[in-house]
Amino acid sequence: MAETDQRATYQPVAKGERIHVLDALRGFGIFGILMINILDFSGYGFMTMADRQDLMLAEWNMFFDRVHTVFFRGKFYSLFSLLFGIGFAIQIIRTSAAGRSLGRHFSRRLFILFFIGLIHLWAIWFGDILVLYAMCGMLLLLFRNSSDRRLLFWVLVLIFLLPGLHALYLHLTNGGYTTSIYRWLSNSWIAADLPQAPEGRVLYQIKDLVEVIQSSSWRTILSFNALGPLLRGYIIALDARFFKVLGIFVLGLWAGRQLINKSLHDNRDFLIRLAGIGLLIGIPMNILLAMDLPDQLEPGWFVLVRDSLTSLRYVILMAGYVAVFMLLYRTWFRRVLDTLFEAVGKTALTNYILQSVIGILLFYDIGLGLGKYFGSALLTLSVLVIFALQILLSTWWLNCYRYGPLEWIWRVLTYGAYLPNRIVKESRDYARSGQVV
Repeated sequence: MAETDQRATYQPVAKGERIHVLDALRGFGIFGILMINILDFSGYGFMTMADRQDLMLAEWNMFFDRVHTVFFRGKFYSLFSLLFGIGFAIQIIRTSAAGRSLGRHFSRRLFILFFIGLIHLWAIWFGDILVLYAMCGMLLLLFRNSSDRRLLFWVLVLIFLLPGLHALYLHLTNGGYTTSIYRWLSNSWIAADLPQAPEGRVLYQIKDLVEVIQSSSWRTILSFNALGPLLRGYIIALDARFFKVLGIFVLGLWAGRQLINKSLHDNRDFLIRLAGIGLLIGIPMNILLAMDLPDQLEPGWFVLVRDSLTSLRYVILMAGYVAVFMLLYRTWFRRVLDTLFEAVGKTALTNYILQSVIGILLFYDIGLGLGKYFGSALLTLSVLVIFALQILLSTWWLNCYRYGPLEWIWRVLTYGAYLPNRIVKESRDYARSGQVV
């Protein structure tokens, strides 16, 4: 009986309570994440400049490299992190109104997400973000009762201060604790199946990942999936990404409160100001920081300033994207945005994993091996084709089912009970109305 009551507390929101633009924004985020991840699926992001010259349409690759760096890199994982925090804020407000505690339900939900991420990380692709999201999400619980002012203080600390100090420490200590961890991992049993560099070390540097992607051995790929993320900081947060993601989660928690309590998504004047700041400051800042800077700058201070500004440029331009998207959503263009992004956004977890599967089948040598031929120009075109396929599949699926396949599994495991998913004929109009989370 208690389990039934708990499930009733977390039912999909009513039509009048739902902020529909968030579904479309989530789909927009999935599109942008694919635009960046496809560079890693293919190995292009790890190639040297000399290797890139041998790829198809090489003369266009530099242009598309700049487009990806300025307009996509860092902005869309930031957008997805923001939406995670907003969703957390909405759950807090809903459960508080129902007189129940969110902690147990949310922790169980994140525990399941953590294991979904591990399966994705070890069995499919080494660049998984779900494990990190689950870890940061657990820490987000610590901020749920903080005031708005305290939340903004922690945003500044986590997004701008700690990443810079962390990078400065690594520079001044020549790698610090990461060097010891790398040595232990590279000598561990799990590294035995990985290719060896000429000097005998295990492949781990950025340029070396091409050899893993172009390997025809599943054993090599799965071994790297297990070891590579540790070396690159995806799990144990050897880089500053952990702080940045948690900081944007906290920013999302603050933004979610404003959306619910002050309906900022309907405040046209605020959105116009935010769009202006985000685009007019964010785009020039991203262009400047995408350029090569002088080597004569003092290295320690340069790393600190660079990393702090990198976080800032991601967040500012991401905020501009969100504001422009919400402004367009208030116009006739809403139908276009819903058609392109809403169904994908409602099945975001499934589509995120699906992108990895498609990317490996297309670009790894255990699949079609197209990564040896495609540069960023053709990869950008590939994104449009893959995402169009995801739109069609997601729309078709939601006409038949309430939740995406992985979303449904996630809910069943979270509640510990079977939940009906198939939409019967007489309730199909209800599902199309957008009342399905």
